[in-house]
Amino acid sequence: MDGPSRTPTLADVASAAGVSLSTASLAFSGNKPVSGTTRQRVLDAATALGYAGPNPIARHLRQGRSGVVGIALGQLSTAFRDPAALPMLDAVSEVLGAAGLGLLLMGDSDVHEQPLLPLDGIVYNICGRESWPAYDDYTARGVPIVVVEGPDWPGVTSVDVESRAGTAHLARHLAGLGHRRVATLMLEPSHPQRERLAGLREVFPEAEVIGACPSDTAAAQRLAADYLAGGPDVTAVVCQSDVQAAAVVAEARRLGLDVPGDLSVAGFDGVPTPWLDLELTTVVQSLRDKGHATATALLALVAGEPAPDVVLPVELRVGASTGPARSA
Repeated sequence: MDGPSRTPTLADVASAAGVSLSTASLAFSGNKPVSGTTRQRVLDAATALGYAGPNPIARHLRQGRSGVVGIALGQLSTAFRDPAALPMLDAVSEVLGAAGLGLLLMGDSDVHEQPLLPLDGIVYNICGRESWPAYDDYTARGVPIVVVEGPDWPGVTSVDVESRAGTAHLARHLAGLGHRRVATLMLEPSHPQRERLAGLREVFPEAEVIGACPSDTAAAQRLAADYLAGGPDVTAVVCQSDVQAAAVVAEARRLGLDVPGDLSVAGFDGVPTPWLDLELTTVVQSLRDKGHATATALLALVAGEPAPDVVLPVELRVGASTGPARSA
């Protein structure tokens, strides 16, 4: 009986191609000139042997790197339900994966209770906590960090969006429709929460706060149900995410309110809400651009290059969920 087949190695490829081990390695890495003919001979030998290529983790370790980037997502379960998080994470993985880096998803609340991980860099992601116990330890080790819509920590690169300006633009749209009594459903305490509230209060300084919750349908529905059941004297609700806005629309309709005839509702993010039969008025941000900017900045920092802060533009998209304020 034949024994189990042995996994081919780079040495096997070098032997089959008739080149040295170092030449075979260079043919794969592209770090130094290797003639096109020689490189093709090595690649052909690798294909014939079923050799997939050098182990990228081993290569990074030889360079004193792990080949892994950490992404701190706050509450992991919430992040995977948030349609604003997924396109951004997809763009990050697209760029970093093309650079041969692996991704490690982690929460931002319990990392410090575990041994520090050997990471090449960290993305501190959307709506994270304002403080992170592991920040001091990672920065002391020289691990580069890119913060996405997060706290202004020293020594990190920031990728942000025009949350305040965008929400102020939305608020002026509502004021132009005659709205004067406005409430807001906020995200949990975070940099985006503060900026979006500040933008709203540039126009509506007395805006009533309904409460705060993650960008999660069930949580937003609970707050909206309690608030709207009380018959509040407001004509518009401005939400800090589209998921929250969709929940408010659903609860308003359940209570017999017309949207936007009785209550205008607006959101933030510009994500698809296919379960609604109307398009939300919202502040649109490019989530993929944010992900690409984040990954590009981190790659520069990992390579020892400067990476300036980035602030991405937003735009107002007027949909069918807002209209003229109802008469008193």
